[in-house]
Amino acid sequence: MSAATWFGAVVLFAMVVGPTIGDFTPATSGEVVVKLLPKYLRFLLICTILTPILGLITALYPNWSFSIFSSSTSYGMYLSVGAVLSLVTWLVTFAVIYPTGRKIVAITKEMTKNQSPPPQALSKLAMRLKISSGIGLVLLVGILVCMVAATVV
Repeated sequence: MSAATWFGAVVLFAMVVGPTIGDFTPATSGEVVVKLLPKYLRFLLICTILTPILGLITALYPNWSFSIFSSSTSYGMYLSVGAVLSLVTWLVTFAVIYPTGRKIVAITKEMTKNQSPPPQALSKLAMRLKISSGIGLVLLVGILVCMVAATVV
């Protein structure tokens, strides 16, 4: 469930919130980024942490045996691939998305406080966030496909 929630939040931000912020005036978009992005990043971290934990619990229940991850069965193969994708997504989130988002918030706070124009670093960070979020979204689709395929097989 946390993977689906995570996926929905990423899609909502990528398809609705992100493009809408670009349509605002610089002052308004700065205020939205400063108020919304920290909450969104916190939510993202919670889902990032819960996805592999809940996935593991769900996969192990009711037998509580790691033999289900055996690649000799298609169920085990899908679970293993989903687990690896979950860990890669975890790495992308903690190594790139979260720190980049925090830097964007810090720069935006400073920019609105000083009423200064956006520094060049902000556009680079925004592009890094956009690309890493896209990679995270693709990985999340892979996780969801593996989850569904494991339950169907």
